[in-house]
Order: sequence, then structure tokens, then C-alpha cells
Amino acid sequence: MRIGFAAAMLCAAFLPAASAEVLLVREGKPAAAIYVAADASLPERFAARELQRYLQKSSGARLPIRTEAPRSGRRALVVGQVSRLARLGVRATAAERALGLEGIALRTSGSTLIVAGGGPRGVVYAAYAFLERLGYRWYWPGETGEVTPALSTITVPSLAVTYEPSFRRRHAMGGPEDGWKDVQWGKDVVDWLVKNHQNFWLQSPPGDRQRRFVAERGGTDTKVGSGHNWQHILPPARYFQEHPDWYPEINGQRQPEGQLCLTNPEVIDKLTEYALAGAAKMAKDPSILFVDMSQNDGEGWCECARCRALDDRDPSTRADIVLYALNQVAERVAARYPDAVLMFFVYASAANPPSWIKPAPNLMIEQTNYCYNYGASFLNPRSEQGARFRENLDAWSALATKRGVYDYYGFYNWLEALPVTLYRLADEIGYYKRIGVDGLYSETQQRWSTNHLLYYAFSRLWWDHTTDVKAMLEEFFRLFYGPAAEPMRRFYLALEESGGPDRYWSGDEFNLPQIYPPALRRQCRGWLDEARALAKEEPKVLARLDFVELGWRYTELHLAAMEAHAAFRQAPGPEAKAAARTAWQEYAAYFERLKGTHAFAENELPRWQARAQKQVDAYILDLSRLPTGRFEYRDTLATGGNARLHAQVDGFLDGLWGLDVSANGSASLVYELGAQPGHRWTEAKVAFDGFWDDQTANAIEISLDGQTWTPVKENAVFRLADEHDVTATVRGAERFWVRCRYQNRAPRDRCVLYFVRLSGTIE
Repeated sequence: MRIGFAAAMLCAAFLPAASAEVLLVREGKPAAAIYVAADASLPERFAARELQRYLQKSSGARLPIRTEAPRSGRRALVVGQVSRLARLGVRATAAERALGLEGIALRTSGSTLIVAGGGPRGVVYAAYAFLERLGYRWYWPGETGEVTPALSTITVPSLAVTYEPSFRRRHAMGGPEDGWKDVQWGKDVVDWLVKNHQNFWLQSPPGDRQRRFVAERGGTDTKVGSGHNWQHILPPARYFQEHPDWYPEINGQRQPEGQLCLTNPEVIDKLTEYALAGAAKMAKDPSILFVDMSQNDGEGWCECARCRALDDRDPSTRADIVLYALNQVAERVAARYPDAVLMFFVYASAANPPSWIKPAPNLMIEQTNYCYNYGASFLNPRSEQGARFRENLDAWSALATKRGVYDYYGFYNWLEALPVTLYRLADEIGYYKRIGVDGLYSETQQRWSTNHLLYYAFSRLWWDHTTDVKAMLEEFFRLFYGPAAEPMRRFYLALEESGGPDRYWSGDEFNLPQIYPPALRRQCRGWLDEARALAKEEPKVLARLDFVELGWRYTELHLAAMEAHAAFRQAPGPEAKAAARTAWQEYAAYFERLKGTHAFAENELPRWQARAQKQVDAYILDLSRLPTGRFEYRDTLATGGNARLHAQVDGFLDGLWGLDVSANGSASLVYELGAQPGHRWTEAKVAFDGFWDDQTANAIEISLDGQTWTPVKENAVFRLADEHDVTATVRGAERFWVRCRYQNRAPRDRCVLYFVRLSGTIE
């Protein structure tokens, strides 16, 4: 049968040199050969082998690979970099010669199909772009995530396409996050990244064979340095003792942590030395896009007189003092390497554009869309948080000639599907393109079972920002789920649309019950069960449903545990407590089922499992009947923590970061700490972490009867590091009570209490 092309090929420039169709396979037999130059590079040879392998998977025909120019009139599939096509008797067109390193060309000429790229990675991308035209798709790593078309005859119609990717930098995940413990999975992840046209994977695999595996796909070195790079350029462990003045002065003392002293000429010299070394690498390797000169994570800015004088010129941002330093570095680098590009992060206290300075022409900003809103698009006029980001985007666009965006499409606060919807991605990425953004990065953890469609979608949009998302979705349902397409379409779209386009998710775990309410979960369970019944005769579709089920069952168990916890807090009692404990035990036990499945990154599971087990232990713990020995209790009070489980809470509201007190309100938190009968406390310490100012009254107090209270500390900022030893008061007692109370005189709610730690010894 004659095979045409899928309609989803990327935006292209059509050339006049197109010719008649080229027959590659006829009724399962080779009708052409694949040609590469005798001195072909690793990526060229790899691209040829991939074409050979996938054409055979589809048709059964194994086209031979030859290292010579095809004879006149022979049917040929020519593979190579544009600059090397002449070795194979092919004359490149002007449009092909103008391609960048990652640009691709697909063209028929007489009886020849040309699959070419502007550079090593471009050749590989061109091979996969051609296979996509035949109907191949890679929705997640490995065989289960691959769609393979069945083709007995493959004929390529008249074709002339050149294409440049929409964005030069396209980077979401740095290879597998399990340290390559499972080498095959590590390869599958890198393979998926390349097949979906990402170009910036960082974590090189172990061993020469795996390094060759990555090199065949175009290599890994597309930047010099790592994010938050000052700590690596001038590591305090190496330099602080001899050069404390290179580091920030905070509260009158030089500190090894934090940023750098950016008005110190020696710091500028050291940063320049690093940047020049990176620029020299860029000059030798045109695939390197920039040298990372980004500031350290967090705050800790220098308060010395010179830095303050500069920094105070625009109190709204720290970006000015960063630019003051890096512009000097950029100017020196440009004098020797005019094509080199340096980069730094625009985020946190350096997010706002400065009023008195702008980036040097060779200094790229990478602007972070950090926690503005994980729901509504920043282009939505009703998104107040998003408006802040868009305002800064537009303002920086007027200042900087080179711009990238650092986004968070992969999430680290939960394992469930991330509420960044595909309708939002299409609008936002198109906007980035219109305002001249040239690179996109996403901090993306690997949650393949729950977020695979998101990962695929943004990869496609980064490669081609004009991708029709609706058509892409419909194709996904049809190709990937076959007879189960309709219930799975309902499943995915229900999650996409949960909460509507105006929804606001702050990114904290307590948003999950809003994103996945019980009615939605019941619907999704019904659709998954229906899909399984429809696909009972399709083993590969069932395997895909099994993979989705891993993440969905996790979602159901996690939400059930959270809801049981909330029910107990609202109506405490033995039955509610037992139900919550059972729900958390089922959730914690499920992590054993996830291990080895790659539904989520393997190295993440222990952390999440430990969190679940900690909650199980919290339900088992009875603070009023503690056994003998050493005791320590910690509670993070974000969204209430376990205060509702272990303490008497009066007046406090659960807030984003801890316990809130209402405007002009008061609240108290009381813990009863008791030994088992016949035993006594011999040592005890208490510590809270909380807020205080002149509109707040607070106190930490202790009691031996729960009625009469003795102050431990009053009207001050409470710090967890400041443990208060109350041994003299409680020694010999079977039980005692600890209270933290607040009075808020401000006309607005306040978050005042963040953590608590209680410790001691019982004999």
C-alpha cells in the first residue's frame, strides 16, 4: 500500500527543487539503500542506523547502509550534514546552506530522498522528523511509549522542507534522576529527549559505552557551567579563609554563604577569568550556547558600604548590582571573544528590571516564572500573580537583547499531574516567541506516569511554537489508545479542565483536594476501567493503561489519606483517627508497588515514602503516654502540620507557611507531654520558630498542671535554633504542658508560627 505523510509536520520553507516521489520499501522489501559518507561523523552514522532500524520495524524491510555516493538513477536515502552532502553527490540548496546547527532539511531530488541537518544534532533531528512524518511518535521513554506505524510500502511524495527550531535552547530534564542505576532506563530517557528535539541534557551516563551513546545523539555540552554558578566559580571552601572580602558582608561580618561582594575588583577579575575560559570553549565548539554566570540561589546579598551604595539606587531589585558586575565581565569577554554569550538568572529579589542599568549586548538574561501561578496563564487578565510576571517579561524585553525563560512545568511539591494546562502552554510559548525569547528551560522532575502528556506537549511546542495543540491531543488519543481513545480522551481532558482557566494554584500540597475533588476522581476511575475493558484484546494499549494506572492509583491513595486526615481534624474521635491511620498506611505501602516501574524517578520515591510513613507514625504516636528513653518531636506547621493531631489548637488558622492568627485575634497551641505511669521526666527542651513585631504579643509558657503557666520567653522572635531548657521545672514530673500563644493587633491575618521542636529524656 502507498503511505502518505502525517499532517503534523512542522512549519517549513518550501523550495522549488522538489521532484517526483521516491520509493523506499515495496511490499516489505527494500527498494532503496541508505547512504552516508565514508568519513561520516558519529551522529551521521547514528541517524542512518536509526532510519534503517525504524523503517525495518514498520515494514520488515532492512535497507542496506552504504558509505559511498549513490549511482545515478539508483533509489537512495542520503543522510548527512549539509556541509558534507557533496561527498554523496548532492548539491545543497541555498536554504539548506543557511541552516543553523540544529536546522533540518528533508528533500526529494530525482530518485533520492535527502535527510540532512545544519550540524550534528540537526542530522539526528532530521531523521526523527522524517520518521514522525511516517507516523512514529514517542510519548514516554521506552517501547511502551512508542507508536510504530505498520507500513508494507513506503513512498515519499515530492518534498522540499527546511526548518529551524522555534527556540535555540530547549531543556527540561537532565537525563535520568536515578543516577543511572538502571542503565537501560537511563538510555531510554536520553533517547526520548532527543527524539522529541530537546537539546540540553546535562547528566552524562557512566562508562565509555554510555558516553558514546550520548555522543551519537549530538553530545551534551551546550553550555559551560551549572545553574547558580557563583558557588562553583568561587567556592567558599576553597577561598573564604584567605579572601573573606570576596564574600558578602552581612550584619557587619563577612559570611561564606550567600552571594559575592560585587564591588570588589578582585571578584570581577575572578569572574572574568572563568568567563574567558568558557568563551574559549565556545569558540572551539559552536554547539555551546552560553557561559553560565548566574548568582547563587537564595539571598545573602552583600551589605558593605560600596555594595549598598549601588544596590540602593533602585530598591525594587537586586538585578542592578548583578548587572554592574557582570557587564564589566561581559565587556572584557567581548573584547577577545565577540561571539561569546554569558547568562544569569533574573528571579527572586533580582526579578524586577532596574531603572538605571541594562544588560550588555552579550549578556543573556534567563527570567524565571517561579510560583507566580501554576493554574491560570500569565496572559489571563484575571490572573493577578501572572500579571506581575508578564509585566516583568515586557519590561526586560525592552532592556535585554538576549533572553531566555526558566519555567516550572515539572513540579517538586507533589507527584500527581501538574496543573499547567496545554491551552496555557500554547498561548504562553507563542507569546515568548513574539517578544524575542530565544531559549526555554523547565525545572522538570520525572513523573512519567502522571505528567507524560505535559512533557511531550511542551517539547513539541518548544520545537515548533505553532503546533496545533488540539490536533496534537486528538492524535495522541487516537494513536496511543486505539479502541480506548474515547474514555482516555475524557480522562485527560477532565484533568486538563479541572478548576477552569481562571484557577489559581499556589503550588502547595493542600491545593490537591481542589484539583482532584472526589467527584472528578470517581469519573476518572470509571473512564480508566472503561478503557481497560475496551482494550482487552490490545496488549500494548493495556500496558500503557497499566503505566497510567500506577500514577492514578497513587493519586487516589494520596488524596484519600489527605481527606481522612482532614476529616479527623474537623471531628476528632477514635473512629476518625483509626480511619485516617488506615488510609495513610495504605498510601505508604503503595510505594513498594511503584519501585522499579519508573512511574516516578526512582531516587525520589524514598523521600516521599518517608513522608508518608512519618504521617503513619504521627497517628501511632501518643504524646501523653510516651515510653522511657530519649524523645524528640518535630512539627512543621505549614498547612497545620500535625498540630491538629497532637496539640490543642485554639484560634490558629492553617496558612501557607504555618499557623495564622486572624486580624485583631488571638490564638494558642498547647502540647501535653506525659510519661507512662511510674516514669518521670529527667530532661526537657522546647523550641518554636515564629514571628514577632510591635503589633504582636507572644509567649512560650510551661505548666505542670495545664492550668498555671510560667513564661519561658515573651514578646520576641522565636527561632528553632534557640532551644529553651526547662529541665529545672519538669524534672521528676510525670507530665507537663507547653503552650505557645499569640495576640495579633494588626488589621490583617498574619502567619506567625512555623515550626516546633520538643525533646527530652524519660526514666
